[in-house]
Amino acid sequence: MKKTVGIIGGLGPLAGAYFYRRLIEKTPVKGDEGHLPVRIWSSPDLPSRLDHMRGTGPSPVPALVHIAKGLMESGAESLVIPSSTTHHYYRDIAQAVRPTPVINLLEEVALAIVKTSVRSVGILATTPTVEFDLYQGVFQKYGITGHYPDPGSQEEVMAEIMDVKAGRSTSDRAERLIDITQRPWMAPCEGLVLACTEIPVVFSHERWARIDSRALFDATDILVEATIRMSHGDPDTKGDTP
Repeated sequence: MKKTVGIIGGLGPLAGAYFYRRLIEKTPVKGDEGHLPVRIWSSPDLPSRLDHMRGTGPSPVPALVHIAKGLMESGAESLVIPSSTTHHYYRDIAQAVRPTPVINLLEEVALAIVKTSVRSVGILATTPTVEFDLYQGVFQKYGITGHYPDPGSQEEVMAEIMDVKAGRSTSDRAERLIDITQRPWMAPCEGLVLACTEIPVVFSHERWARIDSRALFDATDILVEATIRMSHGDPDTKGDTP
């Protein structure tokens, strides 16, 4: 029996919708009945995580916990948060819904990297994710070194992310993002992490493979694969509070 997955969506809405699409596309099935049972709660009107992390807005934790518990009440047996930035609040959410497992996106990305020979990666993420070193703390446990864009490039990355959040997911964004990865800040990197879940919506894996031989780690697809494993009862999926 497959476990019902609860998706905390709306963080942002397009990233959540893209995550669910990839969940459908990557689940190995022969027909409708093979797909995972899913509950989705998309609530983009909760307090801004970006404002709260910058000290200019109220905490989104009560709303996030309310959503998580609502998904559980609707039948969700595991929870997933397709947003790296929201993992700043992972501990609060996971503790509030114990013993229901909440898949840890940051841990799953680190584990995906560790399975390869790559130990130095560039990170494309929201500016708060960069400022709070959300990935670095996890990466250090696994001997991975993360590198962020220079300040000017990071401003460009954040602008692209905000445009995706606003629904402007045009194909030229892939060109601009890939251009950012070809700058000096990426020189020491053996791979690239698409750490913000808005970025895979517009990033071109195919173009990256044509111009850059380094490894590519897509946080959305990594989380999708972990969700499929969790739903099928894999005990190694990282669903514990870090």
